[in-house]
Amino acid sequence: MSVKSVRFNGVIASSGIVNFEGDASWLIKCGLSERYSGDRIHNNIKYAKHAVKKTGTTEDGKDKYDIRLKISKDCLRQGIFVDEQPSHNLGIVYSEIIFNKFLSSKSALLRGYLFADKGIKRKSSVYVSDAIQSSDNISTVDVGTMNAHKDSKADKDAEGGLTLHYKETISGLTKYEFEGSIDLSELQFISISEVYDRKAIDPNYLDFYVTELEKVVGGKVKKGFFIKNTATNGLPEEGILLDSDQVKVLVKYFFERIIDLEIVRGASGRAWLDSIEIMVKENGLINSEYKKVTSVDDVMNSISDVHCFYNFFNEEEAKHLYDEIDIGKKKNSDGKKSKKENKRAAKTALPETVKEDTEEKIVE
Repeated sequence: MSVKSVRFNGVIASSGIVNFEGDASWLIKCGLSERYSGDRIHNNIKYAKHAVKKTGTTEDGKDKYDIRLKISKDCLRQGIFVDEQPSHNLGIVYSEIIFNKFLSSKSALLRGYLFADKGIKRKSSVYVSDAIQSSDNISTVDVGTMNAHKDSKADKDAEGGLTLHYKETISGLTKYEFEGSIDLSELQFISISEVYDRKAIDPNYLDFYVTELEKVVGGKVKKGFFIKNTATNGLPEEGILLDSDQVKVLVKYFFERIIDLEIVRGASGRAWLDSIEIMVKENGLINSEYKKVTSVDDVMNSISDVHCFYNFFNEEEAKHLYDEIDIGKKKNSDGKKSKKENKRAAKTALPETVKEDTEEKIVE
């Protein structure tokens, strides 16, 4: 049987903190005030991201919770694809060559993108959860000092000078757990149609895009109209369908990235992948156990053929269905226009006194 989904879970180890809250000074006054007791002055503080985790129940049956460190899913995704430089430069939209090379890259096909001004987007086929602390070590808030800027000559000549104080969450070696999956049905199809509001490329550059895409995934890609093979009824969608081997190229790339995951946050901390397990599912409960892997080869040896979620749809029949929709839209528009004209005509035919009384009641 062919593979329908790939799931994974893993453990991340870190030394120090790699993911801080953007603006969390209020935490010292709220939920973390008891955990970080003592001085409650909250200026110039960097707090790590936290999550609330259930740890058990009390004797009277009430749930017990603890605050745990967290590495957000956005931080993890950024760490996985950190080397994909084009995605960090918005200037790529001004060069159609560079832009379409980016759209056909492995990173873009997996991670997804949104360019609202160009009217194109692609949903990410990769789900990664937040990584929540699983070890029992406790983080603390450290107080540090640093030399302040010295403006005057007297300050520069002074031995002590001015100092600034800051507070920052610190932690020793910490373990985190996370999970994720790859949506193979989303990964294998690239839409060039607006019918389901997920047009992923500009059709004007289709030929160039296809050429670049074939370099990335290897071999010729299939173009045409397709429909989900689980759909009982619906509209076909024009796009590009990747075959099993081409999808496996992208899956392999993702696991190469995540196995080499390392997040460095300057002097604050470093995080890296400690272990990972995968589950390859074909149908229902078949192959429903996680298996630990240590290399990309272990992953790919577990994946046979990737299931095809789409069927070809006759192009002539597809265009006929779209023509029917256009005709329906035109009839609907003409009907609304006719109603407005009838209201105006009725208003014009009324005596002046009646017009004034009914003017606000007639809505165009």
